[in-house]
Amino acid sequence: MTDTHVIAVSNQKGGCGKTTTAINLAASLASLGKRTLLIDLDPQAHATFGLGVRGEKTALSIYNVLTGQPDRKKSFLENVILPVGERFDLVPSHILLSTIEQEFTNKEESVSKLYEALKSLSFPYQYLVIDCPPSLGFLTFNALRAAETVLVPLDLGSFSLMGVDKLLSMAELLRVKLSHTPKIYALATLVDMRTRFSRRMMEEVRAAFGEHVMSTVVRQAVAVKESQALGVPLLKFDEKCRAAVDYLLLGQEIVNKTQSAPPQLPAETNGRSEAISNFLREFMFRAQGAREVHLVGDFNNWRLSSESLLWQKEEGVWQKRLFLEKGRYRYKFVVDGHWLTDPQNDTLEPNPYGGVDSVLEIE
Repeated sequence: MTDTHVIAVSNQKGGCGKTTTAINLAASLASLGKRTLLIDLDPQAHATFGLGVRGEKTALSIYNVLTGQPDRKKSFLENVILPVGERFDLVPSHILLSTIEQEFTNKEESVSKLYEALKSLSFPYQYLVIDCPPSLGFLTFNALRAAETVLVPLDLGSFSLMGVDKLLSMAELLRVKLSHTPKIYALATLVDMRTRFSRRMMEEVRAAFGEHVMSTVVRQAVAVKESQALGVPLLKFDEKCRAAVDYLLLGQEIVNKTQSAPPQLPAETNGRSEAISNFLREFMFRAQGAREVHLVGDFNNWRLSSESLLWQKEEGVWQKRLFLEKGRYRYKFVVDGHWLTDPQNDTLEPNPYGGVDSVLEIE
């Protein structure tokens, strides 16, 4: 498992997009050509259900891996793995997992059960993503012990940082007791760019995590619930919806942060990485003191809406990423009602109203 990077997705607060993040991050990494295994470590098995796995397929689960029951020969991790997509596999969960803490009480080796199981894994995965339970106990401790990176999804609500200090304390305990220090990053989820409140909460997140905040933010989208109901990742449900694009960007950011050298395995891609670089455009506008900034153009029929709002990443700097097909697009920024061309783009074209528009061409 030398070339495998293990990521735990953890937050004891419910409703923050933890399982959604685990599923769609794993699917995005697989889509970017990385062989990925998702481990559902939550007794509620939401990640398992969210990928359409039901019934007899979960007869063997991560519970059997951690306990060696009912048959040790079948407890090896490889025998529990289910393929759910191209380069994307799952270790399902089971309700029995909720009893496991009592089974391992007062056993010193119990905190490393998952770590030891992963060490024996011979399959050539590049990423392992662990969906932790929404609590801080035996299972989460096992996940943190096994992980090199911990991703903490935070919805930008009043209680977004509640309980995070306990997670950080658990990580500190790992450092002291086992000399293991995973890198911990915050991820803003369920983001609504229309509200000042979200921007203020984002500043609190940055204050708490410093530089350890993912650049990618995951926006709210109805498609998330629709894809969950169908038991498929967002990329399979609607690859162009905003949340699917956000998770694809998150996957790329994770690869950039964790892949210090090219993988030894041959790269298998379906063009996602190339598509990101060719068709993803990042727009930025500096507007100190602005209340809101929109981006409108041919790509959205020049409509001002919540979809056209830019995200204020820091004071005075507004950003937006768009996934655009090949073509020629006229566009403008709308800053507090004033229609302005892009100061970073010198390509302009007269419009029928006596003004000029910025022009972007994607070949």
